[in-house]
Amino acid sequence: MSDDPSPTTCRFNVGNNRRVRLRIEAAAMRARIVVLANVVLCGNALAAPEYAVEGLAVGTQLNLGSASYQEYKCSPSDQFDGLTWCQKARSHKERRGSYIAAYSLLHSRDGNILYINRSQEPAFLNPKEAEVNIRRYSRKIGESPRIMKMPHRSGLPDGLIAVWGKITLEPLDQESVKILADGKGPGKGLLIDYLRNFARSAKEGLPIYRIDGGPGFIWAASFDQKGRGTLRLAAVELSGFSPPSDPAPVVAQTTAPTHQEELPLELNQTIENLQADLAISINKIVELEKAQADAERAAKQAEQAKLDAENANQEVERTRIAEKMTSDALVAQLRADKVRAVAKSSRWEHALYASLGALLLMLTASTIGFFMHRHKASVSKQQGGEPGTKPIEVPAQCQRSEAGLEPSALSQFVKTYREERARLAATNGQRTRLSRGV
Repeated sequence: MSDDPSPTTCRFNVGNNRRVRLRIEAAAMRARIVVLANVVLCGNALAAPEYAVEGLAVGTQLNLGSASYQEYKCSPSDQFDGLTWCQKARSHKERRGSYIAAYSLLHSRDGNILYINRSQEPAFLNPKEAEVNIRRYSRKIGESPRIMKMPHRSGLPDGLIAVWGKITLEPLDQESVKILADGKGPGKGLLIDYLRNFARSAKEGLPIYRIDGGPGFIWAASFDQKGRGTLRLAAVELSGFSPPSDPAPVVAQTTAPTHQEELPLELNQTIENLQADLAISINKIVELEKAQADAERAAKQAEQAKLDAENANQEVERTRIAEKMTSDALVAQLRADKVRAVAKSSRWEHALYASLGALLLMLTASTIGFFMHRHKASVSKQQGGEPGTKPIEVPAQCQRSEAGLEPSALSQFVKTYREERARLAATNGQRTRLSRGV
């Protein structure tokens, strides 16, 4: 048989090689797509601004047709020509109570975000929590803040303002402060104070600032002794707020295309979808980690409960064994006492029997002697009737002895012996019943 492959085999191998090549090319294509997507995402991340409020950053493009944007109530800005002012408010609740969060933003006609603000009242803060908040934003932004403390006023809460970036805060002029004290707006642009209440700050003589300069982030809060106050977060990009007289540069400044706008619309949409999927995945990972932590905690609690139950069972078993040993020792002691009592009773009974036997023997001997002596006395009497003989006189002591050995005395002794024996038998029976009851 020839070792050369048949034409059919060759065609089969050629087909397999082609399919393998197609698979390799498809895998390489997928890898290039993944790399391209990562490059686009990284480029977008590098181009994204670093100043944001709840994930919405200045300099980014709004989707004016999205449902989240439709939640805002928008109108042309009164202070900034060509810009749109939007606001919304939401009620929330946390462990320490309910609060209202107000959101506002300012954007250009094409949706470029220039200002984002979030205000909360009441805010639940104390000095330590305020410090933790400022450190957290510093790590997130990657900069050190400039911190200003509110001048202390009796009866007023304490306040802090922290600023990152190129933002500058200019004290408001006295004329504008008087306008604010009357509850009116001076038209000086974006303002900020410590209490989030311009009229009250103006009346109390507290500083009020006009926000100026370049892009940046502001954190402002007040808090009283009970840990309640206000909180304001603002991300600002002021380059498009004061357009020069020449409109051409205005268009260049306010509508200058960013790196993201230069990308094709489809790619932007893909990036947004990928970012949304990434956020969902991160949330799911957090939920899974939380569920895993809860399961591990429950498992530890179950293991601890099992160990506690085993320890309790061992303690019960040890107690049962100790009680059994004590009971066994008590029973053994009672049995030993019973044996000693029986032995002692037997010794007394033997001694009594021996005594009674000896007594009976003595009585028998005395009785025999009595009868013999009596017989001799009667013989002597008979002989005394004869001439030349004298009757034998029996002493009174012997007469008493003879009277004491009468049959009635013997019967009394036997009766006493039987009563004593019955008493000993009753005592032994009672001890036996007591031992069996234990």
